Amino acid sequence: MLPFGARDPRVPYVWVLAPLIVLVLVAVIAWTSPWNTPEGGQAAGIEGTQEPSAETTAGTPAGEKVSKKVTTAEGGSTQTPVNAKLERSLRRFKAAQRRLAARVGKQMSKREQSVEALAFRVATFNVLGDSHTGPGGNKQGFPDGGPRMDMAISALRNNGIDVVGFQEFEASQHAMFTARAGEYSLYPGLSLGDKSVRFNIAWRSSMFRLVEGRSLSIPYAGGSRIAMPVVLLESTTTGRQAWFANFHNPADTPNLGNNARWRAEAASIEVSYLSALHQEQGLPVIATGDYNEREEIFCRFTAGGIFSAAAGGSSGEECAPPPQMQVDWIFGSTGVAFEGYAVTSTGNASDHAMVHSGATLVGDE
Repeated sequence: MLPFGARDPRVPYVWVLAPLIVLVLVAVIAWTSPWNTPEGGQAAGIEGTQEPSAETTAGTPAGEKVSKKVTTAEGGSTQTPVNAKLERSLRRFKAAQRRLAARVGKQMSKREQSVEALAFRVATFNVLGDSHTGPGGNKQGFPDGGPRMDMAISALRNNGIDVVGFQEFEASQHAMFTARAGEYSLYPGLSLGDKSVRFNIAWRSSMFRLVEGRSLSIPYAGGSRIAMPVVLLESTTTGRQAWFANFHNPADTPNLGNNARWRAEAASIEVSYLSALHQEQGLPVIATGDYNEREEIFCRFTAGGIFSAAAGGSSGEECAPPPQMQVDWIFGSTGVAFEGYAVTSTGNASDHAMVHSGATLVGDE
């Protein structure tokens, strides 16, 4: 038997030290364990997250990622870089700011453009319906619709017309015009039927684009209602917008009878609608048409002080018409200035002259 404290030489030395090594390893593992929380932190097995303290992050060198430990439901843990999340959040924020700045810049640019003056030439033109010069028509002294449409298109081109309101523009003439005058767009085209096609508005596509097309129900001969066009056009260069309307009020003829009542009702609808449109939206309004009246329609349109005529005359309650008047008119609301008014003969193209004028959507001073 060996004395107390003596080692049996037959026993390896490492076996003697094994218990001491185990105790040291257990102490180290316990010290470095995630469940070891000074000052009574989280106990082992409790789920949750532990944010890095201010003392921990304050001493972190610039650019070094700080992690936090997240205990999962299964008891494991993952390391999530705090800086990576922050960087992703900042990138998203900056991208949103850039998109917002781009939208604001676009809106500001459009606002700056919207106050620029815009000049163009507008016309009203009763082209004499194809049926009037065809078999059984009442205008046998005129060429048929084909040659007359060529003359009408030449009149538009020769006078630099950018927007025109047509009357008596029948479906056959619509087909001729679209095939031969491709530089113009039309509304309503044939979309509102064979009756409404007669009141098409055409505009030079390089100068304007269609924003919105509407129709207004107007009493014609005998009070029958026909949809007539109202369009919102936008300049392709400046972004300026304006409403254009085109009407044909009924005449007094042996076939149609006396239509003074319906002309008065039509004028009331037209003036009221366009005045309200101008006041509600604050956009300029231009009306073209064969109104089959002279002084009467002038006074109705201009009485409220909103509209003036390209032909001249007063604007207000005291009606003073221009010295020379046609039944074909161009009216413009406040915000529209006219100059260069003209009445141009189109020969045998129609029994009406083409009435046209320079128009400017005025800008801010």
